Order: sequence, then C-alpha cells, then structure tokens
Amino acid sequence: MIVNIVIDDAHYGKFSDLHLCYIDNGVNRRIPLSFLGYEKVFDFTTDFVSVKFDFFLISAIVYGVDNLLNRAIYSNDGWTRDIEVEFPVNNLAVWNGKEDKLKQTLDFLTGDNWQISFREIEDVDLFQPRTNRRKVPNYDKNLIKSVSLFSGGLDSLIGVIDELEKLSNGERILLVSHFDSKSPGPNGDQRKLLRHLMTQYPNKIYWVQSKLALSRKDIDGNSVSIEKNYRSRSLFFIGLGIYLSSTDELIIPENGTISINYPLTPSRVSSLSTRTTHPYVLKNIQELLVELRLSTVIHNPYTFKTKGEMFIECTNQIFLKSIYTDSVSCGKRGFRQFHFDNPNENHSCGRCMPCVYRRAALNKAGMDNEDQYGNFITKVSSLGNNDLPALFSYLKKNISLEKMKRDLLVNGNIEISLLEEYAKMVLRSKLEVKQLFSDKGSNFVKSELNL
Repeated sequence: MIVNIVIDDAHYGKFSDLHLCYIDNGVNRRIPLSFLGYEKVFDFTTDFVSVKFDFFLISAIVYGVDNLLNRAIYSNDGWTRDIEVEFPVNNLAVWNGKEDKLKQTLDFLTGDNWQISFREIEDVDLFQPRTNRRKVPNYDKNLIKSVSLFSGGLDSLIGVIDELEKLSNGERILLVSHFDSKSPGPNGDQRKLLRHLMTQYPNKIYWVQSKLALSRKDIDGNSVSIEKNYRSRSLFFIGLGIYLSSTDELIIPENGTISINYPLTPSRVSSLSTRTTHPYVLKNIQELLVELRLSTVIHNPYTFKTKGEMFIECTNQIFLKSIYTDSVSCGKRGFRQFHFDNPNENHSCGRCMPCVYRRAALNKAGMDNEDQYGNFITKVSSLGNNDLPALFSYLKKNISLEKMKRDLLVNGNIEISLLEEYAKMVLRSKLEVKQLFSDKGSNFVKSELNL
C-alpha cells in the first residue's frame, strides 16, 4: 500500500495540516494526522529545520501510517503489510542512504515490509503560534541534567524517581510525555503522577507533553477502520524525546522483561509479541542516530532488571509505595470486555500480561493488592479463552539457561555478548510470576502449575 504524505500550511495556533493519502478500492482517501496542543512543544523549541526535527516528523508519520492501515484489510497473511512511504525531510542529503537502516528498524518494530524513500519537505508554514497567550513557560535549559520519557506507567515512574534522587539543588529533569488524544487515559495518569512528583521534588521538574492522533474519518467525513496494535508508538515517543533533548542522553525506563517480551508460546512470536523497546530496535535507532550525526545516546538503565527488581531497588521506597497505585501498566485499558470480573476497576484488567508482570512485581515487594485486579489470575477455576493457557504452559516448562539463550536469538536478534545476561533476566522474571501464583493462587491454579 502506497501512502502519500501531504503537508499544508498551518492554521493559526496549530501545527501544519498533515494528511495521509492512499487509494482504497479505487477511491482516493485523505486522512488528517494532527498534533494537538503543539504549543507546549513549541514553547520548548522553535526548531523546524534540524535533523532532529526530521526524525521527529518521520516518527510521527510512521505512527500515523501504522494506525491507518488495518491489518485485517491490508495485510498479506493476517499480519504483515506492504507499506511504501516517501518521508518529507529538511536535510535530504543527510537522510539519503539511510533508507535501509530505517527500514530494518520499522520492519522489526511493526512486523511489516516497509519501502522507504525521502524527499525535500515542502516550503510551508509548519506552525503558527498564537499571539494572545497569557502564560508561556520559561525553560532554563542550562539547568537540565537529565531527560526521560514519562508515560504514566510504573516503570517510567520508578525511572523518574531514581533520576530525581540524583539531582543537586538547582538542577532539573525534563520529562517528555505523549498520548494519543483518541485514547486519553495516559494523559490523566501523567498529570496525576506529575502532581505527586512536583510536590515531593519542588523546582526540579520541567514537563513537555505532546498529543498526536490520526482522525477516525477522512476529509470527506467517511469513517476509517484503523489498526489498534500500536507497535510504532514507542518510535514516536523516542522521536519526541530526541527532538526535545537538551542533553546527550535520553532515558527510556522499561523493565527488561517487557523489552524482551519473550513469547509465551511459539504462535506469539509475531502478532502478539510487542517490540516497542526491544534491544534490537533501540540498537538500530542508536546506529541510525550515529549515521545522522546526532549526539543523543538512548539509555535504558533497567534493561537487565525484572519489574520486581525495579520496584524493590527504587531509591525512594517510601515515596514510591505511597503513589505507585496511580500508575497504570495495563495493556487492555479502556476495553470493557476485559474488565467484566471487576467492573469498578477502570485502569487494570488484571488478565493481560502487563498486569500479570505488575502483580508479580508488587507481590515480590510485598505490595500486591488483589482488589485492584479483580482476583482474576489467581482465583480462576478454569483456564478459559484468554492469556492464561499460554501463560500456564510457559510457567510449567522447565526452560534451561541454554534453551532460553537459543530462544532469544531466534525471536529477537540479541547481541551475543549480552545474550546470557538477558536470558538470566527473563528466567528471573518467570520465577517472579510463578511466585505470585504460589503465594496467591487458588487450589485450581496451584494444581495446574504443580505448585
């Protein structure tokens, strides 16, 4: 599927109109991709010409195109799509020759076959700031000693606390956030946690948040059936972080279990195995940044840590334990069909793998609260049709270190020198989950797992 990118002049107070155009059953369709509230980004940087901006714009377009093409309609095999895009950039000479590296990253990240080229960006007005704003933030970039992505999840909360604990008086951290305005839940999570953080660490935090969303209708008002597996979300998050980063390091706090995302069964190697912060993706992005002569270094301090290890090793335990319940880790948030066993809980379904790993981590720290998760995974009397059969099958397997190393090589292009450390981390994570069921499981659960 060829997707053409059209950029029109910006309207007052808004970023340029971006449109993703493609032919759908012989009909030309044009779908708006919108940066909403871009002024918050513009307050921090007015750069529209650098290679950093190019990378930011490319990452946003990738996110939009990934959302645009529903796999059920446009895939070859129920999953893999052929996607052809020509990306508009300011620095065409710099980007020429980088097609293969970007393609490798996107192919692995989304599981598709991307065909990539670049063109000189159109001479358009990309943003028209309002002139009547009463309160404009003032950023002293010389005070910023650390830049971190901040999603509203437990991992990013822990990562930010650890960084804040390192700062001296007068130093600040820049938190970079993103949410899709069509799925606004993370916005509330980020704001709630930010209030806690600013109270605990006054005058130490700058925060910049961006909203990006693909319209659910084309410019003629016709509905669009979008793809809801947002694998490319992390690329836009990283692109935003690189664009705003005023230091040489961008911190991406994510536990190693989720980054590796070892598939519970062979059938989950592709479609159900997210790769948002997989080491291969981060390595490829880092290599691309070097080729682009950008100085930003992407760093995940927790790449060899389980979620439980992240929690118990956080440098401000008292504060973390007082606010962690306001973070959200659920992968099915907003899908009411996954909350039926606990209808009063809006944030955590209790049954998806991110919820399982979170509960296992909290159980390791002695902080697990069953009421928050509907008791589903520990109190079931039958496996049913959900993640549990695959999870139980995985937990019952006796996986040796050598077997895990081989599996990781097959499933994700892990560097040989780091392979054993990753394998050990995944096996420790497996034990964390198994311990949760041993401590909290029903008789049926324990019988199924031979506990």
